[in-house]
Amino acid sequence: MKIKHDQNIQNYGIHSYSRGKITITVPNALDDGVFTCGPEGTEGIENADNIEQLHFPIRKETLYQSLILMPDQLIKDWAPQSFEDLSRDHFEILASYDLELILFGSGSTLRWPDPALFSPVIDKGLGLEVMDTGAACRTYNILMADQRRFAAALLMI
Repeated sequence: MKIKHDQNIQNYGIHSYSRGKITITVPNALDDGVFTCGPEGTEGIENADNIEQLHFPIRKETLYQSLILMPDQLIKDWAPQSFEDLSRDHFEILASYDLELILFGSGSTLRWPDPALFSPVIDKGLGLEVMDTGAACRTYNILMADQRRFAAALLMI
């Protein structure tokens, strides 16, 4: 599903999602320098088929593994690749950031993790919203517009 929203050129956003992939918008100001997308395109970039330029100063990148996304930070390849892979350590990583709220996208269906797994988030006093990954993607862009301190931890659909 493609998400229609005003483009924010200063923060990461979610452009679209479907089974097995999430496409994010990456502002040049937050680009990690691995890719260079400009008027000259993506020539010479490894895996250039995964990157599509929207327009300057934003590009989009399609990710195929679980991820953590914050308005100003992207953590690619978050370790749990399925709901069954989740452990307390994965939620301790989330609790280590200066956040108010965590959106947890549980995959293609809504599934609640065992409370013992997400206790580091609760113990720190953070809000936790559990939803399927599609709903978490849509909610991410709404919260980003509100300039909240939050993260979306997304298991791939």
